[in-house]
Amino acid sequence: MKLGIKHALALAAVAACTAASAGVVTFEGLDPSIYGGGDAFSSGGASLTVLGSGFNGAIVNGSDVNTCTTAACPTGNGSNYFAGLNDGGLNVAGGGGITLRSLDFGFIAPLPVPGLTGFGRLVLEGIFADGSVYNVSEEFSGADASGNFGFSHWNVGAGFGNNRFASVNVFACLYTTSGSCVNPAGNQAQFAVDNLDYVIPEPGSLALVGLSLAGLAAVRRRRQSV
Repeated sequence: MKLGIKHALALAAVAACTAASAGVVTFEGLDPSIYGGGDAFSSGGASLTVLGSGFNGAIVNGSDVNTCTTAACPTGNGSNYFAGLNDGGLNVAGGGGITLRSLDFGFIAPLPVPGLTGFGRLVLEGIFADGSVYNVSEEFSGADASGNFGFSHWNVGAGFGNNRFASVNVFACLYTTSGSCVNPAGNQAQFAVDNLDYVIPEPGSLALVGLSLAGLAAVRRRRQSV
C-alpha cells in the first residue's frame, strides 16, 4: 500500500506541473507606442498594466535607433522591449496567479554617462492574494566607457521564483546619498525589461493535488479503523 500511495502522489505532482501554463512576455507583435499610467495591454499570454500617473511607459523597438531618441536606452537588444519611464512601472498578472522566474533588464538614463555604476536597482514586488507583498531587487549593470547601458539576465531565484502571486509589480529605484534606494526619484527611476519568463498554475492542477492529499487521508483513516 505504501508504494501505491507514493505513486499516486508522484503522479499528482507530475500532472500538476504539466497542467501549469508557461509563457514568456517578449512584447513582440506590439507596435512602438507610448503608454500612460493605467493603460493595459497583453503579451505572451500575460495581462500587463502600466503603473504611474502620467507618461510612464513605452514599447521600444531595439532595432530602430529612432524609437529612443530622448533618453539613453540600453543597447544589445534588437527586439521589442518595455520601457518604464518617469518613475513608472509595470504590473504583470495572469489568471489564477503568476510565478515570475526570470527576465532581462537594463537602466534607461536621461543621457549617456560614461562609466556610471552603483546608481540603482530593478525591483520586483510580488503581491499575494491577501494583499501582502514580497520584494526582491537586483543591481543595474553600469555604463561602458561610451556611456551605453546594457541588458542583464536575472534568474530571480527560489525565494521569489517559487511563490505564486496574484500579480507582480516591476519598477526601478535610485540610490540617495544616504544609500537608500527610492522611488519616486524625480522621474529618473527608469528601466527596460524583456523576456519575462513566467508560469500560471492552472486551477485544475491545484484541485488534483488536493484530491491526492484527500485520498491519502482516506487511506490513513481506513488503516486506523482496522
